[in-house]
Amino acid sequence: MTSTTDYRVELYLRGDTYGSYDRQQRILQRVEGLESEGVVADTDVDASWQRIRTPEQDCRDEALETYEELREWATENGHRLEPAFQRRNRSYIGTGVVDEVVVFPMVSLAVYDENDLQAVFPCADESGEVYFTVQDCLDAFEREETDWFEQFAPVSVDRASPRLTVNAD
Repeated sequence: MTSTTDYRVELYLRGDTYGSYDRQQRILQRVEGLESEGVVADTDVDASWQRIRTPEQDCRDEALETYEELREWATENGHRLEPAFQRRNRSYIGTGVVDEVVVFPMVSLAVYDENDLQAVFPCADESGEVYFTVQDCLDAFEREETDWFEQFAPVSVDRASPRLTVNAD
């Protein structure tokens, strides 16, 4: 494999999953291989995402801010992040407190081209009939078919560097 793009890949791994460690590690190895082989310019990994995030919890790791960025991309592309990501209300018995929460998938991946968010995985088209997985993205990179990403419209983001808690580099 040779360098074909200046893409940067951000990989998000949920840290609270059980029975999925090996699968997450295989995906991590593939992502790291893309950078070591020169297929992508840079990779960043955050292995600290938790299953459910509330605004109070997010002050530590900015997961919800990243989620909103990913959701904006999906909206602009006529796609949705569900069912992999879920947004719902959570109530607490006996308190009357209701929090809006985001449930994060076991693995998600964002592809950036400089300051543009090019693609997010997993995602689905608006009808929910066509799904794009992390596997699809990695396969396209490994086949060096970067034109595959042209089916997605990039969305400019107001940050030049990743907003990650843990950097594996």
